[in-house]
This record gives sequence, C-alpha cells and structure tokens, in this order.
Amino acid sequence: CFRATLPVGGDSSNSSSHEHQCDIHRGYFSHVSGSGSSPRRHSSVDEMLGLAATLTLNGQRQRSLSDSGATDKDTCANGDGLNSGPGPDLLSDTPPVPPRRREKKRHTPPRPISNGLPPTPKVHMGACFSKVFNGCPLRIHCTASWIHPDTRDQHILIGAEEGIYNLNLNELHDAAIDQLYPRRTIWMYVIKDVLMSLSGKTPQLYRHDLLALQSKQTHRFSLHMNKIPERLVPRKFALTTKVPDTKGCTKCCVGRNPYNGYKYLCGAMPSGIFIMQWYDPLNKFMLLKHFECIVPSPLSVFEMVITPELEYPMVCVSVKQAYEQNRLRLDLINMNSGASWFHSDELEDMDGTATVVPRRENIKVINVTQLEKDAILVCYDNTVKIVTPQGRLRSNRKLVSQLHFDFAVESVVCLPDSVLAFHKHGVQGRSFKNGEVTQEIVEKSRVYRLLGSDKVVVLESHLCQEVPRGGTLTEEGADLYILAGHEASY
Repeated sequence: CFRATLPVGGDSSNSSSHEHQCDIHRGYFSHVSGSGSSPRRHSSVDEMLGLAATLTLNGQRQRSLSDSGATDKDTCANGDGLNSGPGPDLLSDTPPVPPRRREKKRHTPPRPISNGLPPTPKVHMGACFSKVFNGCPLRIHCTASWIHPDTRDQHILIGAEEGIYNLNLNELHDAAIDQLYPRRTIWMYVIKDVLMSLSGKTPQLYRHDLLALQSKQTHRFSLHMNKIPERLVPRKFALTTKVPDTKGCTKCCVGRNPYNGYKYLCGAMPSGIFIMQWYDPLNKFMLLKHFECIVPSPLSVFEMVITPELEYPMVCVSVKQAYEQNRLRLDLINMNSGASWFHSDELEDMDGTATVVPRRENIKVINVTQLEKDAILVCYDNTVKIVTPQGRLRSNRKLVSQLHFDFAVESVVCLPDSVLAFHKHGVQGRSFKNGEVTQEIVEKSRVYRLLGSDKVVVLESHLCQEVPRGGTLTEEGADLYILAGHEASY
C-alpha cells in the first residue's frame, strides 16, 4: 500500500490511519480494474464513464476543488466500513503551483528632467549649436538656467543692460522673451526657485522670487504685481528685495562645500569681501562674515577654492607668474581668518644672493575653476593648466596637466571629461585624459560669444560684416544658441 503524510493537526493514531488509507487505495484500484472486490456494482457503461472522468490524456487525474468533498465521501464508502471521517485526499493529485515568472523589467526611457532642451545623444562627439532665438536686440551680460517646478519647462534667464528677461525653451514657437525685472543686471545665480543677481546702475545684490515673477502675482494679492508700485509693496510680499549692505558689489561667486554640504556666496566690495551661507528654512542667503581687505582693481578673477581642512572657502582674486618656470602664483584670501597669501612667500624662492627681487607679473586670466581639492584649472592666453593650490602643475599619470590650443581662447567651460575652449568663430574641446580633440565647431562667417554655462551653455552670434552695436537696441540683433549634443554638457 501507499503511505501518505498526515495533514497538520490530523489524527495522531498511525495504525488506524494507515489501515484506512490502504483501504482507500484498494477500493480505488478495484473500482478502476472492475474486479469484484468492491461492494458496489457498476455497469460497463458506468466503468467507462468513470475512467473518462478520472483519467486525462496523460493518465493523471485532474480534479477541481469543488468536487473533492463528494468524491472523498464516496471513496470512504467503498472502504471496509471505517467511517471515522474523511482522510487526506490522495486522489486529487493537484499539480503544484508553477513558479512565478520573473517579469522582465521594461526598459522605459527615464522621464526627461525638463521640457524644452533637445534630446542628448549618448555619443562622445556630436556637439552642435542649436538656435533658440533669432535677432535678440538685448545687450546681454550673463545667462542662467531654471526649471519650473510645476511645468518642468526649461527657462533661460537673460541678464542684460535692459533688465532680466525670460526665454521658455518649451515655447520657442512664440519667439518672445518676457521681462522679469527692469534694471541692468551683470551677474545671476539660481538656487531653489530663487534668483540672486547683481543689478542696478551701481550694482547691488538682489533676491528675486522666480515663481512669483513668473506669475506676476503672489498668493495674497489678487491684483497683478506689475500694477502695484514696487515701493508700496510690503517687504514681506515683495517679489524682489535688496540684500542689505551690498551696494557697490562688483563681483560674486557661488560654491558648494562637498565636505559639509553648505552653499556659500562671496561678494567683492570696495572695502573687502563678504561671505554668505544658504539657509534652507528661510530660503535665502544669510551673512556670515565681512572681511576688510584690499581687493585688486580691476578684479579679473574672483573664484572660490574649497579645501577639506577649512570650514569656509578661500577666494582667488588674481594669478601671477611665479619665479619658477611652469609654476603659477595664486593670490588667495582665507575667509576663515581673513589672512591674505598675497606676499607671504615673496622671498622663499630666492637663494639670498640676489640684490633685486624680481617682480611678479599678473597674468591675463580667462578662467579659474576648481576641479578637485588639489586640482585647479587656470586658463590664460591659449593655455590651460591644472595646478595645485600652491601653483605647481598637478602630477597625475592618468590625466594631463596642460592643454594647448592653436587659437586665442576667449572663454572655457569645464566638463567632467574635457574642457571646451571658445574662440571667435566656434569651439574646440580637448580631453583631460590624452589632450586629444573631442569636439570642434568652426564657422568663419559668424562671431560667437559665450554668455553663460550654468547647466545650459548659451552663446550669442553675429554675422562678421555686421556693424557694432550701439544704443539700447541693436539694428540687427544677435542670434542666441545653446550648445547641444554632448552627453556631459547638461
């Protein structure tokens, strides 16, 4: 006979259960074979119907759960009279539940982070200039990028002599730019739907609520804000507010300390440098310190240098050629103590026998950008160097420390894998790994100028034969382009 495992919680008497199960099997096989051992009699037709009902094409029995109770009762009646209750259903032979299929994840493209930018091909080379506005009459100083949190539209904010303007890249068919603020603007930075700008005839730091400026009204005012004079709007509800004690600020820079996560804003004043820190609960920059010091004039360089040892950043205000060849001298102001490195090592390179101390010459620096804690990119003339904070060339076996271009570099944009150098008629990119050309666009018939590289690289372009601009509006206007096609450009 066949043994079967008792169900959990069943009868613990092994002998009676075993006897009962054997009787069940004897009754089943006798019923199928048609022998006379079964107490019930069936006609030949009944036996055939029974076979058809119990056997499938492959010889296995298939039963539904609904008929198990009745069949158990009949089967027990065919036994030897042990009616102690229905035993385990050994006749059902219910097939096991098949294993779950591992559903293949559908490789759906990720949701675009913004609406308006052209799709970026995943190629190493493929950069191009994509025109976004034709004949812009503004005299532009800078640009910034902003994504509307509700519509996800990509906006280009334009800072010009005529004010701050907005260009929605998702509505280029309208071919219109809207004025957000009417004062001259020379610098902009966007953080969490807040625009910081240097605006006014005498530049001063301003804070703008971008969402309110975009809708032209606040949640408590039913009238459009442009119908209410700015001086009559309570400061609490003003769309634009002045940052106190920043009048006369000529340069600003913003940086994030990767070691503590804080964001800082530094500004250059005639009397020194101030440093502010972004404060999330108030959604604004708060003043930390103001250092009185002499800042070079004109101030061509004003960039942060952040190190893990110091809480606040240092600010680079100029770069000079050191006495040693292939070494630069970075003038840094330490915002932690207010100390200056201007002349701290003036004589350390001398051997003590010289009677005249050579004078360091300032370099006409185009760009200073910190890449890593011990790597700072300095661009001047047609050369890009990667140096340490002490001005020595960085030693790295995998990356180059110098890049040379065959044209006069006007501006640069640092990408994770390369540097883009812009010249009068286009752009050329060179790799940090081997110095080879990765991108190149040249168009001799047009003159290009980089306007901003905050997430989106924006340029303006004129025809070579166009007369210089004069007055508030230009006769022809400039075409606005964005750099598209490089996977690391935005």
